[in-house]
Amino acid sequence: MYWIKNIFILIFLFILGFCVYKFNNINFFHNSFNKEKFNNINLEKSSNTFKNKNIIFIETDTLKILIDKSTGNIVEASLLKYNKNVYNSDPLCLLKSKNNFIYQANSGILGLEKYNFHYDNFYNKKNIFVLSKNDNNLLVKMKWNSDNNVVSYIKTFIFEKGKHFIKIKYDIINRSGKSIDVSVYGNLNQSINVEKENKNYGFGMRTFRGAAYSNNKEKYNKINFDSIEKKSYLSNFSNNNNWIAMVQPYFVSAWIPDSSLKNKMFFDKINLRDVSVGYITEKFKIDSYNSKIFFSKLWLGPKVKKEMLEVSDSLHFTIDYGFLWFLSQPLFQLLYYLHSFLKNWGLSIIAITCIIKFIMYPISKIQYSQIAKMKGIQSEINIIKEKYKDNKNVMNKEIISLYKKNNINPIGSFLPLIIQMPIFLSLYYVIIESVELRHAPFVFWIHDLSDKDPFFILPMLMGITTFLLQSDSQDDNNENFQKKIINIMPVFFTIFFLWFPSGLVLYYIISNILTIIQQKIVYNEFKI
Repeated sequence: MYWIKNIFILIFLFILGFCVYKFNNINFFHNSFNKEKFNNINLEKSSNTFKNKNIIFIETDTLKILIDKSTGNIVEASLLKYNKNVYNSDPLCLLKSKNNFIYQANSGILGLEKYNFHYDNFYNKKNIFVLSKNDNNLLVKMKWNSDNNVVSYIKTFIFEKGKHFIKIKYDIINRSGKSIDVSVYGNLNQSINVEKENKNYGFGMRTFRGAAYSNNKEKYNKINFDSIEKKSYLSNFSNNNNWIAMVQPYFVSAWIPDSSLKNKMFFDKINLRDVSVGYITEKFKIDSYNSKIFFSKLWLGPKVKKEMLEVSDSLHFTIDYGFLWFLSQPLFQLLYYLHSFLKNWGLSIIAITCIIKFIMYPISKIQYSQIAKMKGIQSEINIIKEKYKDNKNVMNKEIISLYKKNNINPIGSFLPLIIQMPIFLSLYYVIIESVELRHAPFVFWIHDLSDKDPFFILPMLMGITTFLLQSDSQDDNNENFQKKIINIMPVFFTIFFLWFPSGLVLYYIISNILTIIQQKIVYNEFKI
């Protein structure tokens, strides 16, 4: 039976190794990033654009947008309902243009070049647009006329109150006396590398950052930035509100093109620093003395399923819970329901922990019963050990025979641990991917359940509860060395959990406390 006892040693060594890896990984990333040299190739219009009068400023109740008149593109977008971080109340800037980082949303028409079309000819008398409290919509028009007004192009940004998407209308009027072939396009440009995030999650696991798309065959497909090469295309990108997006933790930007047109999506590595993803329609004809109107939608906002369903039936798949999504999704739904009346995400985590422990109690009781039975026959085990101390094989056979006689299966004591690990990992992904828990406060010093405890108080409490749990369930049959390893494990668990989201550490503390209570109940039945 030594292999069963030595499982604890293996767990300890695994945790110790992972802690060492974690420290080294953090230092390596920091050092390598500082040495990274970017190729600062100038893209069209940098942040200097904001300093002149060629910018249109737009503000609704959800979005603050800056549009460059010389390109007709969005060069900055802030989400007014989401703070930059828990200590900074400035709005989160999703799209931005800096010297070493760009993230922009571009769109427009191709095919008017022979009429000397250039965005510098766009005009709009106003530079500031604000959605009033009494209005539900805000329209921002940018108009271009060719020489002699033979062709007109009007690009209209349509904002709705309370929404995180922008509807873009492309109106083309042809008075030239001959047909025009044009295409509509939309793309998202972003730098591959970003500044190191403040959050250091446990396990080294992070949610996905990169490109993603849906089409007629796949509702959610991820593309790593590193895998994007010089321009490549995918066809069959039409119908059913398909989209192409840039994805990051908690937030996403996505183009949803006009499904009445035949669209192709593309992925392009602009230079060593930046990539571009987007869509372009096949050329369509506008006959002489005719006009056509087309639409697209641009989502700039949080990963909130209910809101994203308004623009696409599959954009919510960007809420990426990883390989355990089938557990994470119902866990989040239950957590969301509990929050609807508890009004505190920390209390909701406590409540969901109680529910999980209650549901799993029949299985956990098996574990506690096995431990209780093993404690009950400890004196007999000690006699066998003393009697056959010079013959390990016989000693193990006698102990196994004793286990069978008392209906003890040591393997059964590990079953709850095996079941609880997927639940633990699923809740981990819920906390680091669900925007609802971003900056969610609990009590006192815990201002963000999705981030680590700033004072490491919760990890310390977790270590104490782990020690109490280990002491209460420790097998007296363990040898001195094994006892030392088991007793020191709470220390390494504490170190290991220092960087975990505080919401997950809170779950583990409550789970430990409930386990101790449940064990006491079972042990009382066996009068231990």
